[in-house]
Amino acid sequence: MKEYNKSEIIFVVEMNLNDGITSDMVSEFSKFYTDTIDKNEPNTLGWGFYESGDKIILIERYLNDVAAIQHAKNISEGEILEKQFARFTEHFTFIKIDVFGNASDELKDFVKPFGLPFYFHNSYAMFSRG
Repeated sequence: MKEYNKSEIIFVVEMNLNDGITSDMVSEFSKFYTDTIDKNEPNTLGWGFYESGDKIILIERYLNDVAAIQHAKNISEGEILEKQFARFTEHFTFIKIDVFGNASDELKDFVKPFGLPFYFHNSYAMFSRG
């Protein structure tokens, strides 16, 4: 019997496009950024940008809290993805970030200083094959 990952954390990030950013620019940048995450974060299970009317939705899947915290560290000042994240914020403005899964207090505390609108949603039941 296969053991499922009961610790997966999913971020659903709703964003606006910044002024002057075109659909072609989003397409090019999202491919670049997705490849960057894939190459640098082995415990990120999935990453995808999606069009949703005049908004962009980013879905991030992490193996667990530790992987989600590592991503946040990676994009922080002085870290390996700082420059790439600066480009990210040139394209998008955060509206809200819904976090699905049983996030630890450590993860909740870690993201507070970012000052972004995080909303945490515990799971009743779930499974993850990835």
